[in-house]
Amino acid sequence: MKYCLLISLLVLLLTSASAQDVMPLRAITFAPMITERIYVASVTDERKKKSLGVHKTLSKEKRELFLQDGALAVQRFYDLSFQKSNSSTPIHIKVLALNVQESLRRMNNGVVRVARAHVSLVFGIEQNGVFTEVFRIKHNEDEVFGRGDREGLYATHEKRVRAALEYCMHAFLSSYSEMKDEVASADFLPIKMNGRLETKLGEWFNLVTVKGLRSRYFEGYGVTYTGFVDRKKGFIRPYEISFEVDWARADIAEERGYNDVNSFTFRPELYFVYKKLFKGVYASLSGNVPIGYELLERKNGDSAFNFIIGIGASQGLRFVPWQNRGVVFGADFFQQFETSRVYRFDMGVEVVLGVNF
Repeated sequence: MKYCLLISLLVLLLTSASAQDVMPLRAITFAPMITERIYVASVTDERKKKSLGVHKTLSKEKRELFLQDGALAVQRFYDLSFQKSNSSTPIHIKVLALNVQESLRRMNNGVVRVARAHVSLVFGIEQNGVFTEVFRIKHNEDEVFGRGDREGLYATHEKRVRAALEYCMHAFLSSYSEMKDEVASADFLPIKMNGRLETKLGEWFNLVTVKGLRSRYFEGYGVTYTGFVDRKKGFIRPYEISFEVDWARADIAEERGYNDVNSFTFRPELYFVYKKLFKGVYASLSGNVPIGYELLERKNGDSAFNFIIGIGASQGLRFVPWQNRGVVFGADFFQQFETSRVYRFDMGVEVVLGVNF
């Protein structure tokens, strides 16, 4: 019984260990752009979650990545470039965030894989055991890879972490140099810099929505999937595809000589952009290609089948108030040309409701 328990514990430990990877921080010095006599007296890890994030290996196995020796590795990295001396000022650093991320992003030349190292640090001085914040910074270090280059991306996370840590130190030294001549170190005022940088690299936003639509000729509903990577500036290029079920309004069907007209349509994107107006509010503009068929019932009871294809456009707004997951809603104004037996040109409105996950 004891042996079975021991073997079970050993298997459990091996399984837990296999789900983690450790990344060492290379011992490489960097040349400070501004010469200041400082040294890093301590680095404290303030993160609630100590890992760098969960990532998929080349075999698509999920593994949690950790920085070897954690905050101590960061201090050793800075110690290589800032040696302690009798005339140097001790600086204390708190690590608020340190992680590596990867995502797919659509660019002009297609879909690429983007890697990011995100760092958030607080620099301070300590007097009589009291820590005083003097500088705070967030920084993202990004690099673009081919969509299939997962190996190259994963192997270079450490390089981007070093680059991000180096950037933060350069920014601190620049601020420290400017303020040092104006105030004494004991009265060194807190400085906020670069504090609004986006911390999350756009893992795909997945929106699944249902819509009710009404046009000049039809009524109906549809289901839509939209995937996109958020960004503050420029245009966002989402992927979107819809499936719709529509029926001709009764007066329109009768006017055209039918008892009933039902259509079933796929609507893949042709060109689609979002523009972020405010946090959680996006303007949308799309071009699409409706493809499907109509089932028509004539007044004499005969049925007919009609293949439909066309080109459509829409303009609207999307509201995504909860960035991680939650309710999504919006509205669109649309126009379309189709090979329908009921119309050639149609226009109408859509009301959208769904979830973000």
